[in-house]
Amino acid sequence: MTEKETKIEKVKEIEVIPKTPAEKKRSLIEGIKKTVAPAFISAFFALIFKFKFGSASGDTFNLPWFYVFLLVILVSYYIQKLAYPYIGVQVKVFETKDWLYVEFLTVIYFWVFWTLLLN
Repeated sequence: MTEKETKIEKVKEIEVIPKTPAEKKRSLIEGIKKTVAPAFISAFFALIFKFKFGSASGDTFNLPWFYVFLLVILVSYYIQKLAYPYIGVQVKVFETKDWLYVEFLTVIYFWVFWTLLLN
């Protein structure tokens, strides 16, 4: 056998497990919930920051911007970790990439909502 054929034989075949229509629907609904929840949490944080700090300039806002994002990330993580089971999202099957996804969405939504409120 040649070296190329040996490499091909070593590659495992990936089994594709077909999902039932009910599993597909549950997965779709769960994905929508994981997208909408960060939007509401971010809008809430944007309103708090708007009313607490006003125009985000001058003496009233003396926090560096990355502290604001860090605060939003940390607090929203715990809010989502506690809230997701109540809205039907299976938190026990969440992996690191899933948490990074929802936190990325939270920060982006926060940035967009806060920018809209400041303008």
